[in-house]
Amino acid sequence: MKKIFVLIFLLLSIVTFSQTKKENPIDVLESKYLNKDNISNADMCNCTIQARESWDKELNKYYNLLKTKLPKEAFETLKESQKQWLVYRYKEYSFISKYFYEVKQGTMWYAVAENLLLFTYSILQ
Repeated sequence: MKKIFVLIFLLLSIVTFSQTKKENPIDVLESKYLNKDNISNADMCNCTIQARESWDKELNKYYNLLKTKLPKEAFETLKESQKQWLVYRYKEYSFISKYFYEVKQGTMWYAVAENLLLFTYSILQ
């Protein structure tokens, strides 16, 4: 009996740890484009900006869905937290822009800054 338990435990462990995370189509499309050969820094930035805009639309879609599903009091709490998050996001963008656009030198830093700005969205998955 003990051997069967250990065998089942090992089998379940293998199945659990071997599952891969399903990627969002926005991230898949961005990765596919960014992994092309001979992509310019400008193209990298534009691709990342498009991904960020897509994430913004995705966030708004679910925000509006929650607006229809949550009780009024719960939605007001969400609304207040979102206002605070937008203040944070603006401050984060300001810092990243100031640091990478003004302090660092070279066109590659624009792509780095855009990716850091996109990170704000992707951590919300």
